[in-house]
Amino acid sequence: MRLRAVTSTDGMTAEVYPFDFAFLNRVAGRIVNEVRGINRVTYDITSKPPGTIEWE
Repeated sequence: MRLRAVTSTDGMTAEVYPFDFAFLNRVAGRIVNEVRGINRVTYDITSKPPGTIEWE
């Protein structure tokens, strides 16, 4: 599973949303422990451009 949270005003550019690491740790732990079949969570911090908002 991949988490991606961005901020954008125009949809053409985006920056990563600065979640607190403790929050990310709790979310990842819950996903791995509570969602069957998920054993890894990644947090994508690539800005747009060059990355895209959608999963490729």
